[in-house]
Amino acid sequence: MSCLFAKTNEVKSQCEVLITYPDWRRECTIVHFEFLIKALFMSSNKVNFFFAGFPKSGSTLFWHMLTEHPEIHSSPLKELNYFNTDHISVIKQKLGKNLPQQVASEADYQSLYVHPNSNFNGDFNPTYIYSEDAPKNIYDYNKNAKIIISIREPVSYLRSTHFQNLYNLAEDETEFLKALSLESLRKQGTNIPQTCVLPFFLYYSELIQYQKFIRRYVEQFPPEQIKVILFDHIITDKMLVYQSLLTFLCVEDIDFRTPEPDRNPSHRLRFKFARKILLNPTINKALLTIIPKKMMPLGVKISHKLFKKEDKKPPLSSEDVNKLKTQFRAEVQLLSDYLCEEGLIDVDLIKLWGY
Repeated sequence: MSCLFAKTNEVKSQCEVLITYPDWRRECTIVHFEFLIKALFMSSNKVNFFFAGFPKSGSTLFWHMLTEHPEIHSSPLKELNYFNTDHISVIKQKLGKNLPQQVASEADYQSLYVHPNSNFNGDFNPTYIYSEDAPKNIYDYNKNAKIIISIREPVSYLRSTHFQNLYNLAEDETEFLKALSLESLRKQGTNIPQTCVLPFFLYYSELIQYQKFIRRYVEQFPPEQIKVILFDHIITDKMLVYQSLLTFLCVEDIDFRTPEPDRNPSHRLRFKFARKILLNPTINKALLTIIPKKMMPLGVKISHKLFKKEDKKPPLSSEDVNKLKTQFRAEVQLLSDYLCEEGLIDVDLIKLWGY
């Protein structure tokens, strides 16, 4: 493969020849070639990498870790869903004039996510993975962007998602297995909590159709711009995964070590009544309108301190776990085969996850 990167005068002055390197898709191992990769990656003052999925699989951890790196910047507000235009349309149908718009234009987006002195600007928004519109929207915004996708064993993922839905008041069925059993009714429009603005996230069996969602990005972006990481490896050695992400992004200082971030443990909601009031669409929009964007990160921290109470997820019997693994096995096999064929992983997920 050959590449010519000449998008700025600075790049042109140093890149006057074609560089041909047979393994350019995998590694930046030649100094001049590494410079060329960076030149392309940093050629426009835009967000140039996206942690696009999945939720509950490490995006908050790496938002904290990667933004500690002096070369990397991201918005102080996480998950503003700018490129999830299909999701926003669904929410707008429900909320109407009460739909809050924290990012109303690309200029707003740029002001939050792009730092003029940063070479690497990232958007950590794991629900991008579930949006049909997001892959193309991101590509149209920056076709040279890099995509990070973290995947988690499905049963563990769904338990964590259900617990999070309860905290967000998007779910009102506290029993995990019963919540899963309500899916067919919810697809018919019943048993959906009034405070749930995006019912898709209650269709639990669809949430773990990982291959379908990852494929959208593979069809939009070349493989060298996509990195898949495993939640299992994050649990085992998050610093090793962190370093692999620095290498993937091609930052200059790949030896920089960030302090260990605080844990993001399982939590349940306390003061439900008060939170329900604050999440009322009219009140929520008013608060988001009144509070300056610079103050919102502090508001988020206060909200977490007030409403989050660390708590373990209710136990699930090994028998129930095995039943769910049997139910999801075909999806895991499809995912494992697909990612291996695309060269995005070299692990048998059936064996790794005990299916």
